[in-house]
Amino acid sequence: MDVKHKGRRYQAGDSLKLEIVLHHRANLKEVRAIFEHTHDRSAAPLIARGCPHPISDRDVNGSITSRLEAEITLPRAATAGVYELARISYVTAGGQLGHLEEEELLSDTQRLTFEIIGEPTDTPGVVDISFADS
Repeated sequence: MDVKHKGRRYQAGDSLKLEIVLHHRANLKEVRAIFEHTHDRSAAPLIARGCPHPISDRDVNGSITSRLEAEITLPRAATAGVYELARISYVTAGGQLGHLEEEELLSDTQRLTFEIIGEPTDTPGVVDISFADS
């Protein structure tokens, strides 16, 4: 197992949740964390989305701190392998689109990665079965 993703291994259908805290001046409508496959650049990026909620009052220069939970359910067609956070994109309430590259937003922290593993080919086993109305 690649220690780079610290055991974060998922399969298609699993949900992945991130908590993000941002410091900003514009009102933010939506934030997206975009993950890209580390080896297969033709693999579609995976995007976790969330709506920020203020957790502080505006300071003297108009800045505010917001927190959000971004979530993605991994699609069936996701390419197996390690994915790494490439950027965080945002949309302001006024409709402006912007993004921060991974180097800008996480320069002092370890890279965020996870691995998608292939689905097992086993058959489910019945533990118990009964009529629900009896």
